[in-house]
Amino acid sequence: MIEVEVKVVLSEEEKQEVLKKLRETCSTEKICEEEDVFFISTHDPSLGIDKTLKLRKSDGEAKLIFKHKRPSKELKESLEFEVRIREEDVDNLLQLLRHLGFKESLVVRKRRWSFHLGECTINVDEVESLGSFLEIEVLASEVGMKDVLSKVLETLSALRLSGKELIRRGYAEMISCHDM
Repeated sequence: MIEVEVKVVLSEEEKQEVLKKLRETCSTEKICEEEDVFFISTHDPSLGIDKTLKLRKSDGEAKLIFKHKRPSKELKESLEFEVRIREEDVDNLLQLLRHLGFKESLVVRKRRWSFHLGECTINVDEVESLGSFLEIEVLASEVGMKDVLSKVLETLSALRLSGKELIRRGYAEMISCHDM
């Protein structure tokens, strides 16, 4: 599947308004703490540039996530693969990755409020050292890509966030640029 996502920066007031609106509109809300450990490799210099490998730990669960960015002018598009990892296997997986030449490069920690609205997953994130963001994710096939931008813009409009700058970078990239 192709994951399409976009983010916008939220002020504290906007975050509270968006959370209120989402709680009124959506039937489910999940709140969790997430830690993403990002990896680089000498075997593939594009890892960390247009490819991402990360281990996400969240509320007793873990998954290994690989994303390969696709060129797009409006939105962040990525071919994505996820593998669930049993919590008791996380340390063994980290040792295996290190033996295969992968090195931990960055850790992103966030508190996430997650909602589902139609085909969109809407996350309100508080990211350590970056601030608050609204992230809209849509899983799409090649044939459905035309409709994705309009769905994202409609969702932003419904949340009264039209006109905000769309961010196509991931949190790890933002933190890397922030630290320079």
